[in-house]
Amino acid sequence: MAEVVAEVNTLVSQGISEIVLTGVHLGGYGSDIASNLTELVQVLLAETDIARIRLGSLEPWEFSDEFFMLFEQSRVMPHLHLPLQSGADSVLKRMARRCKTAEFAGIVAKLKQAYADFNITTDIIVGFPGETEQEWQDSLAFIQAMAFGHIHIFSYSKTRRY
Repeated sequence: MAEVVAEVNTLVSQGISEIVLTGVHLGGYGSDIASNLTELVQVLLAETDIARIRLGSLEPWEFSDEFFMLFEQSRVMPHLHLPLQSGADSVLKRMARRCKTAEFAGIVAKLKQAYADFNITTDIIVGFPGETEQEWQDSLAFIQAMAFGHIHIFSYSKTRRY
């Protein structure tokens, strides 16, 4: 954590005003050092003068109530990229995703109720093996209901890792 703080302070001294914390499995940050992402952000808020902190892609199952409270800080940008992948629970099950649509919708509702201008972006995979027309229609309806700020759309590929 001290290395991250030092790097951010160096960036601030160079005139950088915003950082994006990102990485593979960002929500698991700190599990190897008895810490977590929430603690890292809290330390960055306390020990740096960075004007804005933005968080990269996070899995929807990685949040605690303490994490949600980070957005009360004006320096933490009201934005999350939450990879949904599909708006049909049957497809999510085949993808072995841990978050189903009701849980995802609950997270989005909680954020938007607490922070009116909160922006949620997502990833969607189309053409997942066995996806039916009805599943696609269910997915499309769910996606429209979520009113995402932006969507990254990918066609299914056997060689791409999701």
